[in-house]
Amino acid sequence: MDLIKFLFRQSKQLFFAAGLFAALSGLCGASLIAVINEGMRGSVASLAPKFFGLCLALLLTRSISQIAMLRMAQDAVLGMRIELSKRLLDTPPQKLQKLGKPALMAILTRDIETFVGALQIAPHILTDGIIVIACFAYLGWLAPSLFGILLATLIVCVVAFGVAQQIPFALLRQMRERLDRVFRHFRDLIEGSRELQLNKQRGHLFVDQVLAADVRALRDLSIKGGTSYTLITNVGDMMFYIVIGVMLFVVPLWLPQDAQTLATVTVLLLYLVGPIGQMMNAVPALGQASVALRKIRQLESDIEAQPLQREVILEPQPGSSTATLVELRDVCHHYHNESGETPFMLGPVNLRIAKGEVLFICGGNGSGKTTLAMLLLGLYQPESGGVFLHGQSVHEGNVDDYRNHFAAVFADFHLMEYVLGIDPAAITAQADDYLKKLRLDRKVRLADGKFSTIELSSGQKKRLALLTAYLDDKPIYLFDEWAADQDPAFKKVFYQTLLPELKAKGKTVIVISHDDAYFGCADRIVELSEGHIRADRRQHRDYAAAAA
Repeated sequence: MDLIKFLFRQSKQLFFAAGLFAALSGLCGASLIAVINEGMRGSVASLAPKFFGLCLALLLTRSISQIAMLRMAQDAVLGMRIELSKRLLDTPPQKLQKLGKPALMAILTRDIETFVGALQIAPHILTDGIIVIACFAYLGWLAPSLFGILLATLIVCVVAFGVAQQIPFALLRQMRERLDRVFRHFRDLIEGSRELQLNKQRGHLFVDQVLAADVRALRDLSIKGGTSYTLITNVGDMMFYIVIGVMLFVVPLWLPQDAQTLATVTVLLLYLVGPIGQMMNAVPALGQASVALRKIRQLESDIEAQPLQREVILEPQPGSSTATLVELRDVCHHYHNESGETPFMLGPVNLRIAKGEVLFICGGNGSGKTTLAMLLLGLYQPESGGVFLHGQSVHEGNVDDYRNHFAAVFADFHLMEYVLGIDPAAITAQADDYLKKLRLDRKVRLADGKFSTIELSSGQKKRLALLTAYLDDKPIYLFDEWAADQDPAFKKVFYQTLLPELKAKGKTVIVISHDDAYFGCADRIVELSEGHIRADRRQHRDYAAAAA
């Protein structure tokens, strides 16, 4: 039922068109039985054109119905994928972290593919259902008493089937929950492969005890659910044959029927074995699709986009102070771990960053540097206090425009092969120059807005991410521990070539760094300790000293 509602909401016109031709297909199927019934009475020659004409009509109407349904289903899945992607893009990072990458990947891959599989069989289910209804209508016209008995019997069977399938359906829900855990283990296996390979004993224990336990549980649930559906479906098939036997051999004993009517009813019921069997065999796939759709709907609810009046943060008005570009006023933010505890709080932080300033942020591990960076970027929202750009408060309505002022390379960056939103012709020469400076020109080329490869070492990927940020040409740049794992030569390029060039262009640069040897490259250094600013000092920039 959820599947039908979903399809109906996507395109009422296509849904009705598919239903109309499915109805015509069902009528053609029932008419074929009527023609066969007449043919069994002897008028064969005159019925040949009608029979073959109905065969052609059945082919055309069924095909049109299924193609319309297929088009509607694929359009619906396309819209679902794009809409989910857009909502994920608009979802705050903290909420995405709470949902978890494994659960998100399971929904975006397995659940949507399961739903697609169900949509692919939906056209066949629709046409088979219409054929069954049309044939039953013909049976009701042909033998009302037999139809009444058959209908009552089938109602009992359908109710019994609905009750019985609750058991495997519950198992399907358990399977889906277990799948989230399996995806989480697969993520650990892939992202933690180096650590697990470094300690083979730990790696084997992880696979044999942790991963294998949930995979076996998933297998057991799959077997139980599949076995339950198999037994229920086979019993249902057999019950239909038993109904045929009752109609043919038992009912005539107390409700006599002429031989021709019994023969027609038997042919009709045998004809329905195929459509009804296909509908029953589709029940497991529909059950899985129902569970998948609930997961997808739950995700849509969790990341439901709130309609906001988007605002643009204007440049400062003539005559106003331009000394401060970004400002944090009494900003506080708690870090929540997975158990809901709040072991760390940043703030209150008061910080002003001037246009064209090169600011270094330093401090020990756990001092709050990355949290401060996320607040500056607008990816975390302050729990109290406020963030300001050009003296204007940043809030939900204008945070997108605020973020658009930044280009960043995170410590746990993700490199994409496409450089989007930039005219390729305008940046090719500049990209080639920096590929040479970063010693990537022999491995990577930028052509038509796409890198020729991103299959590089971690250090090379980080250099390429730096180039991508540089090409963005944003007013403010933030680099989180970019130079931490780079060779001295590339550190020198970063601190003594890139930063001065950005400064000369009037860019504001924020660098999270432990490289005290290059602190002379900063206009100002802010030191964090336990979530508070311990020191904020300006200094004379000395590139020569930084190079020594």
